[in-house]
Amino acid sequence: MTTPIELCFHPNTINGRGDDNHTGQIMSNIGGLEAAATPADSAVLSVMKHIQPVTSSRNPKVKGSLPDSGSSPSGDEGDPDDDRMLPPIPDDEEEEDSEPLSGTSDVKPSDSSISSQSKNTSPGMEALSSLQRGTTRPQATKTSSKHSVKPSISQSSRWATLPKDVQAYLKYHRDSLSHHHYAFKYDAGDFLKTTFLEIAMNDDSQALLYAVVAFSAYHYAVARGDDRISAFLSYYNKSITMLQQSLTKKRHSVTTLLTILQLATIEEFLGDWVNLLGHQRAAYQILKDLFTPQTIMQDETRRRIISWYIRFDLFAGYMSGGETRLEREWFASCADFYRRQARDRPSDLGARFEEYFATSRLLATDVALLFAGKTKNTVTDEQFADDTSNLMGQFAKFGRTIQSAFTDPSCFVKSFPNAPHPGEEDIVEFRHPGYFYAGEFFTMNFVLIDFWAIELMFKYQLTMAQRQPPPPELTEIALKKCKMFEAVEHSGQGPSGSVLGFQASLGIASLFLPKDKRHTDWCRKKFALIEQHGYIYPANLRERMTEVWKEDVTHWWLPNDEGYPPIIRAIRDFIEYRARMPKDESDTNVRDMSGIFRSLKIEEPEVPEELLGTDTEPDVKDPSMNWESSPEQGWT
Repeated sequence: MTTPIELCFHPNTINGRGDDNHTGQIMSNIGGLEAAATPADSAVLSVMKHIQPVTSSRNPKVKGSLPDSGSSPSGDEGDPDDDRMLPPIPDDEEEEDSEPLSGTSDVKPSDSSISSQSKNTSPGMEALSSLQRGTTRPQATKTSSKHSVKPSISQSSRWATLPKDVQAYLKYHRDSLSHHHYAFKYDAGDFLKTTFLEIAMNDDSQALLYAVVAFSAYHYAVARGDDRISAFLSYYNKSITMLQQSLTKKRHSVTTLLTILQLATIEEFLGDWVNLLGHQRAAYQILKDLFTPQTIMQDETRRRIISWYIRFDLFAGYMSGGETRLEREWFASCADFYRRQARDRPSDLGARFEEYFATSRLLATDVALLFAGKTKNTVTDEQFADDTSNLMGQFAKFGRTIQSAFTDPSCFVKSFPNAPHPGEEDIVEFRHPGYFYAGEFFTMNFVLIDFWAIELMFKYQLTMAQRQPPPPELTEIALKKCKMFEAVEHSGQGPSGSVLGFQASLGIASLFLPKDKRHTDWCRKKFALIEQHGYIYPANLRERMTEVWKEDVTHWWLPNDEGYPPIIRAIRDFIEYRARMPKDESDTNVRDMSGIFRSLKIEEPEVPEELLGTDTEPDVKDPSMNWESSPEQGWT
């Protein structure tokens, strides 16, 4: 059975499931992954297998470790709002308001000892040399279903111990990145801007801290159009090294799981899906070790973890044309929890959104299980017909539910004043009022987009199973998704990075659009737009779309390298270099990441002396937040 996602790739390029023997130990999934691949892709190896601590002839020590005392590396407490921090990146998108932290954790801290760390500051400070050149991002007032004062991350007891560059990137993460930069459709309680950062700062191994900083540094470079990736690579390398050390020294914890999920997200954005799936397998093992389908729903942090993991699990299942690795009981537990929450809190928009997303994920799971059973001949024709009929009814009912959930005209965008004028290149008309959700209802657009993607997958697979040609309805669904893409891009609604929410939907929709020049050109521009925002598609997707469109996009989506960002070129060079590296672990040149730095003609970053030891003033503390006694502390 071929899925629409599989159509985007050559057969067997990525094996997202495999037998249990392929899972092995967590260290093997983190430390090295040999995935089934075509000859063209067989050189793609694991991040963990070949990325080792950066060494330098000038200073062989790894810089940037946190001191084990409460003092700052510079001797002063830093302020995350200090004007020496990263300048805002001007763009045309609006920022979202933060949402309150809901729920607390009752996970017991793991048994671990805090290792003594160096007091040297982190690498990557060269990226901060342009701090005084930043321009001011226009601020926009947004409405939300929940409101709170954004807490000050500087009130964590660990803030003063963080190097200046780490503080800067954490602040950039909080102020400039949204959940869409993680390819999340929704982030209840603003987890990524609050609790997640608190857990990272309290990570004794520092693996999660530097994974978060690496991701922030990457998006900062993307937003600036900067081709210097040495800061990002240094933090990225540091996180992987620290994770390896942590796995050998202490029991697995929630922090370990979050680190692996963050690294998997980085690899997804770099287009390194083989290593992404390796980390997904490692996350699966730790998730099953720590939780059950019941205990995973007991607090907000756990619920964010299972939502994060499920996204990768569904992706891996559809990539391989099989079922999810996680049993259906986990998906059902999520759906049941959010159904009860929405029932008990009928006026809470966030609860409604969570229920809709959880229902969609359960539908997607049932679709994957249905067709996996058909492929493996574990269901009879009669059972398959009954299950198909049942699913058809569920899709129809849920479709009606979300389409009619909010119908008041005040929920919708009334006009698109910033949209370009209609032109011959348009494939949809999106400028009319009454369909695109605005303000605090904005998330409903992604509820619909997710549902349409799952519906498209289901109906396509059904026609293949019945040996029928794809019906015109599939093109109609694909065009609805394209219409939403245009609306998100030009409406001025939603948080920054909202177009990144289409990274998967675009690939699926493009397969069912007409193959004429107008539709092909539209798709090429949108693929380029997604990559310009930092989400890099793998090379084999471009190869596949070259075959579909009969247009060469193997190098870049647009002709003559139009709109090809320098940083995307640099990252692709890095990924291609890593894919060509030998497999012999005993080769010190292979194990030394500094070889990558030399080959890419980028230098390992040095810390400018003028940025060390500067005085800063702390934030004004928000009296409603007691960060010294955070309910999420003790996770490490």
